[in-house]
Amino acid sequence: MNIDKVYIPFESKWKRIGISLSGGADSALLAYLILRNSNADIYFTTQVRMWKTRPWQRWIAKDVVSWFKEKFDNRIEHIEGFIPPELEEPTEYLVKDEYGAFKPGNRIILRAHNEYIGNMYKLDAWYAGVTLNPTEEFEGKLNDRDDASLPIEMRHMDATICHPFVNVRKDWIIKQYMNFEIGELLEITRSCEGEFEDLDYTNYTPYQHVPICGECFWCKEREWGIQNALK
Repeated sequence: MNIDKVYIPFESKWKRIGISLSGGADSALLAYLILRNSNADIYFTTQVRMWKTRPWQRWIAKDVVSWFKEKFDNRIEHIEGFIPPELEEPTEYLVKDEYGAFKPGNRIILRAHNEYIGNMYKLDAWYAGVTLNPTEEFEGKLNDRDDASLPIEMRHMDATICHPFVNVRKDWIIKQYMNFEIGELLEITRSCEGEFEDLDYTNYTPYQHVPICGECFWCKEREWGIQNALK
């Protein structure tokens, strides 16, 4: 299917679809586009990350999943994995994965977990919402998002792996929230990866309000996307 000049691999015959869901705007939009066009069973995979310093991230993802369950009749399952904070990027070392590439531990865990889920549930397809960096430079960006380094579509372990957003940026993402009138979903998502001295796993209560830092790359990217989508 094509959405606003962007090709999204999709086949109506797929009965079991996996989607990496972080709780951010990119993966939530991708999930929405799939769900509105498919009756397939949906398997969301989320990694619990930085659980001591950003415990709210887990609950943001749960809230996004709840929104989809309320809006769509598909069978939806939410599967959580876990990444130890010590293995999050940036790290001082890389690990050689089973395919011979040296990568940070968090990326190996993410890929391996999704392979496991794909095999366990015999998924027909699996999606991830990786996008390009903004055209404006912000400190903290991931350098491998400067160019489209992933194929839009490929076969791996008997499933079709899809990265449909590798050629778009956050402004295109925000524009789709406007086009489909799903601002309610955008408000549930969270981009900020800031941390706060007075708020952590010892005193955070699930679903409580958490401020945004406005300083991290992800906050600046989201604001850039909103400003440029409105032009």
